[in-house]
Formats: sequence, structure tokens, C-alpha cells
Amino acid sequence: MSKIRVPIIFVLIALNCIFCKERIVTIGGCVTEIVYALDKGNSVVAVDQSSTIPKKVKDLPQVGYIRSISSEGILSMFPTKILTTTDIGPVKVIEQINESGVDFKIFDSPKSFEDILTLISDIAIHLDVKENGDSLNTELTILNDKLINLKANNKSKPKIVFFMNPSASSYTAAGAGTKANYLIEYIGGENIFSDDFNKYSKVSKEDVIKYNPDIILVGYFDKSTSKKMNSLFESNEYFESLTAVKNKNIFGIDIGSTLNFGPSFVHSSSDLINKIYFEK
Repeated sequence: MSKIRVPIIFVLIALNCIFCKERIVTIGGCVTEIVYALDKGNSVVAVDQSSTIPKKVKDLPQVGYIRSISSEGILSMFPTKILTTTDIGPVKVIEQINESGVDFKIFDSPKSFEDILTLISDIAIHLDVKENGDSLNTELTILNDKLINLKANNKSKPKIVFFMNPSASSYTAAGAGTKANYLIEYIGGENIFSDDFNKYSKVSKEDVIKYNPDIILVGYFDKSTSKKMNSLFESNEYFESLTAVKNKNIFGIDIGSTLNFGPSFVHSSSDLINKIYFEK
């Protein structure tokens, strides 16, 4: 952004804040989902690429991806508020937005159910809809309590593996410290690779066979590819001895709704628990 252009944008933004209605740019899937769940979606004018819930946000302008965002794209929407999480980057962009004078709020990125509740409360307070936040948190807490009871009634602790967008030549699994690892623990399972590595790492077919998971979770971004990814395990002779394959315990996971750690995380986890433990 040039030295001449930046001040002009700042002036226009300031005028917009004075004369126009609230214009919110949400950056981060969890933030966008929460803002809509708090009934403030009508004020959202743009989102980032990680924002997929609710479906209507796909019709909004996109300002880039949260981890490699552009200040010019955001400020060109003339927002009165910019809401995001600590996942935002790079640092230079954060500095530029801070200098714009727009109400710019960075919330802690959620990593657990408790963090989701905290984020909802913080955003609700910031948007002056605390009652909506309290109501949403009550709803999620009730559902979470039900899931705890369901897991308590299931005495087994299945061995689970989560693959991110696998292909015939590449199997990238979730290790410790990932949201997928938290999901596995949240639904009452044990991540077979949690002691082997942190974050995500490519694993061999031999590694998968060695640990013999009871359940295979296949993460996808595009639902149309889900069946094809599942078939990598269901129709592969190399994996036919796996317990998960024998018992047909292979489940597609919508990364956008399940791992964005917004309110849908709890609902998606509930659906997954029912599929694993009760629908068979």
C-alpha cells in the first residue's frame, strides 16, 4: 500500500464510521459463524476464505485468507468494525489496520470447547448483544453435557486417526496439538499418532497398519470429494486388514464446519458421536 493511498483510505473509513450504518468485516471461520449466530449477520459486509458458515456468506465479498490477509482488501470494504482471531497475519497487516483507526478487535483463537464459549461471550459483549451470547452458550453447554453423558456410557476408547485431504500417494495425519486431535479426544477417542508428532505429518501405509485404528476420519474441504477419499481406504487391498475398514468405520469430516471451532463444532461432534456409537 503506497504512502499516498493509505491516508486517503483512512479518511474515507473515518467518514464512513460517522455517516453510515455498522459495517463488519469478519476474518476467521469461527468469528464469522459466531457473529451470525448472535443475529448480527446483517451487518457483515465481507469475510475471509475460511468463513463458510452459514452458507449465505459465500455470496459476500472475500478479503483473502486469515493467515495471509491483505489490509487493502479489508479496508476497501470501508468497515466500521473488523473482528478476527490471533490466527491473523502477517504482522505488517495488523499494524496497517491498527493505524487505520477502525474498531479492530483480535480475539484469542479457540482451541477447546471452553475457548469457544469464551469467544462467543467476548464477541457478544463487543457487539453489545450479551444476552444473545449467554443464550447461545447455554444451548451449547446443554448439548456438551449430553455428549459427556453419552461418552460416559461408552466404555471403550477407540483408536482413531484423522487424515487431512488424503490422496492415493499422500496420507497426512493429525498429531498432537491440532484441532483434529482435540476433536478425537472430545468424541472420546485416542489419536494413534498423538505420541509420534505434533501438528500434521505425512505417514506411510505401514504406519497406519501398525497402529490399526478402530476409526478413520477423513477431512475434506469439498463434499464432492468425500466418497473418493473414503474409497482410498475402503477399496484399497493394502488396508483391508484394518479394524476400521472391516467394521466400515470410515467417516468423512467437513473441515469447514467441524474444525473451525465455532458453535457448529459441538453440533458436528454430536452427529459424529451418534454415527460412531449409536447408528451402527
